[in-house]
Amino acid sequence: MTVYRILMAAAILALAATTPFFLKAGWPQKTKKSLLLKMICSTLFVLVGVLAAVLAGGVSRYAVWILCGLVCSWLGDFFLHVSGKLYFFLLGLSSFLVAHIFYVVAFSAALYESFPESGFFNPWECLCIAVLVLIGVIGAHRLQINPGPATIPAFLYMCVLVTMMVKAFSLAIRCLIAGTPLCGATAAILMVGSLCFVLSDATLGMLNFGPKKTFPLKCFNIGTYYAAQVLLASSILFF
Repeated sequence: MTVYRILMAAAILALAATTPFFLKAGWPQKTKKSLLLKMICSTLFVLVGVLAAVLAGGVSRYAVWILCGLVCSWLGDFFLHVSGKLYFFLLGLSSFLVAHIFYVVAFSAALYESFPESGFFNPWECLCIAVLVLIGVIGAHRLQINPGPATIPAFLYMCVLVTMMVKAFSLAIRCLIAGTPLCGATAAILMVGSLCFVLSDATLGMLNFGPKKTFPLKCFNIGTYYAAQVLLASSILFF
């Protein structure tokens, strides 16, 4: 198992080392080189998930759902970067939407298996989702984010993204209250990972559909994105 731990650490370090080269190659315009570097980075976070499953001692149902989400994210990264056409954007958006559905199923299943009394969804989670979606809509309006023809798909995606974060936080809080083994690490990975995903997609919306497009904003977008994927992939270690 020591070898797998080393490989997992090496994959994370390789991802961190490759990301700056991807950012440089892809700014201000996407290139074939930036596509190659992006797919290398995306392959590395899928590898982190696979190695986490091996280290966990077997492929649990939770691991299967998370790995499916990672693979769909890999596809989304390709579609969003290979072309700027609306068709490819919608393919990428759909891939990430399905990825987040897999993440929601993973968190919901883990909640139901470990804490049956919580139910698959509860009223508090539904209220949090509604409030956060409303905040997102207001925030997008204030930041002048206008997806145009993609407004309805983007809104649907935001709803699923927010649901993913709420379910991740719900699972994390339940683990903390129950005092499960390594609950602190589990909660931190779930909370920070899901929050990073929301922050990354918020800045992606600003970059794609807002008036401000800056390199620091792009760096924040990519940094939080890969942090999110690595953390969610690593969560397999705990379930």
